[in-house]
Amino acid sequence: MKILCNKNILNEAVISVSKAVSNHSNLPILEGIYLYASDDGTLTLISNDMEMGIEAKIEAQVYSSGRTVLNAKILGSIVKNLPLDDVYIELNDKNICTIKSGNSKFEISGMNPLDFPELPSVNPDYSVNIPKKSLREMISKTIFCASVSDNRPVLKGCLFDIIGKTIKMVATDGFRLAVRTYNLEKEYEDRRFIVPSKALSEINKILKDDDELVEINCTSKNAVFIFENYKVVTRLIEGEYINYNSAIYETGEIEIECPLYELFDSVYRASLIITENSNDAPVKFKIEDDNINVSCETIVGKVDDNISVSTGDSSLEIGFFNGFLLGVLRACDDEVVKIKFKKNINPMIITPITGDDYVYLLLPRRLK
Repeated sequence: MKILCNKNILNEAVISVSKAVSNHSNLPILEGIYLYASDDGTLTLISNDMEMGIEAKIEAQVYSSGRTVLNAKILGSIVKNLPLDDVYIELNDKNICTIKSGNSKFEISGMNPLDFPELPSVNPDYSVNIPKKSLREMISKTIFCASVSDNRPVLKGCLFDIIGKTIKMVATDGFRLAVRTYNLEKEYEDRRFIVPSKALSEINKILKDDDELVEINCTSKNAVFIFENYKVVTRLIEGEYINYNSAIYETGEIEIECPLYELFDSVYRASLIITENSNDAPVKFKIEDDNINVSCETIVGKVDDNISVSTGDSSLEIGFFNGFLLGVLRACDDEVVKIKFKKNINPMIITPITGDDYVYLLLPRRLK
């Protein structure tokens, strides 16, 4: 293998592909990146941790084809710190890889490419297209609600719920629920599948914020996301996702149209007295007389804040874990949101004033 390529393009591809490199594997080959230079002027980079795999293709001047596997951390460190834009890579018959740029020259040992596991072949029985910008927003504004516990594996992923011309992405850990809805350009066959949140997080880091389409193909076992010069393959999470719609009530006993940024700032200020020794202290809402009183009391002290809203005749006192509450408020889009309450044991629901672009649900903390 003998190739010449651009340092910045190569560096971007190495960084992106490294997201699916195994960090603590008993198999050194899984800590590497597979490189294949083909005669058509393409350098392909592949990583595979056996749960997720990423493939990137970049242009290169290929003088002779070949393949090897190089340790991802070492390759990434070398490419990042090369002095010039042109990178020359050559592999000899002993699988020693020479990397040169300017006056710098590295020689590192490669691993046998025959030992590298191939990415799963996904012959899709289902396919859907969505703009990168929309997918990126849906991921970033739901994934924080996904569970990190192994107790319920299906909740460690995000549900893709496709019905006709709409796609919903859903995430929950049992305490929070996030639903984002996007209207598709055409109608698709109904389909549900659960993508691991780890895979979606890494996809989100690669996606650019534009309107080019991402093609999502899936079988009953795997999904592949295809965009730009990347292909990300991931196993799907098996099992039945919860009936999330049953948790979202239509009408609350109290419904408030609330300035989002005022509420966020107020909750943030109330959180300033919550320390590691008092992180179980709830942020309380006391809703009455056209006012939301936001308060918190810990061993540090207490804080009291107020927001003027129209509350009607009902009143309610309810408390929430500040971290979860701030995360949900941060994910909302509008300057004014609708907030619905039933009783202090029922979840709070946040939606837009009009439309159904998003729904956030948050369970309260029991107040003493």
